[in-house]
Amino acid sequence: LARFGILSGLGFGAVASISAYIMSVGFLTFGGACRGMILNNYSTLDGGATLCRLLMGVSLLGSYAFLGQAMKKAYYHIFHRGQEVSDKMHIRTTRGFVGVLTGLALLVEDAGFVVSVTGAVLGSALIYITPSYLFLRSTKRRTDNGSLEWTNMLKLERWLNRVLIVLGVFLGLSGAYMSVLNSFFRHLL
Repeated sequence: LARFGILSGLGFGAVASISAYIMSVGFLTFGGACRGMILNNYSTLDGGATLCRLLMGVSLLGSYAFLGQAMKKAYYHIFHRGQEVSDKMHIRTTRGFVGVLTGLALLVEDAGFVVSVTGAVLGSALIYITPSYLFLRSTKRRTDNGSLEWTNMLKLERWLNRVLIVLGVFLGLSGAYMSVLNSFFRHLL
């Protein structure tokens, strides 16, 4: 366990150092004149930036199906919980969500907005919410079947994981809110 802690600390430290270096180079390159989508700062004649724009487009296009599937699952879970979903309903729901997503894609001119909102919400979910939720579910299942006993330390860990979930929701919503302000209401910043 001590080795795991050391390796985790070294890994997180290395990632933090690399991220700080990349952010510093980006800021020193463009300063305060940096646009929301970093690739828009480069010339359209820059081959490397053009390739990155193409790859960003492929990434956004690839995430389209994942976002649509997640929206459908959430919709079914909220509005049709425990009900059988017919093929007709599935097709209508798919068409509706694809229509909504396509409409939003046509309205949003800056891909940086989409990337920043997606990053804020999904990043927060991936970092804070999902691991904590999995821990809470796992420990509940194991305490219910008797393979794990309730201790004060377990109660503290479960409480801290609930705090992380609340923090993740707050940070995700804050990041999305700031992305909206930055893209559509710059005068308020």
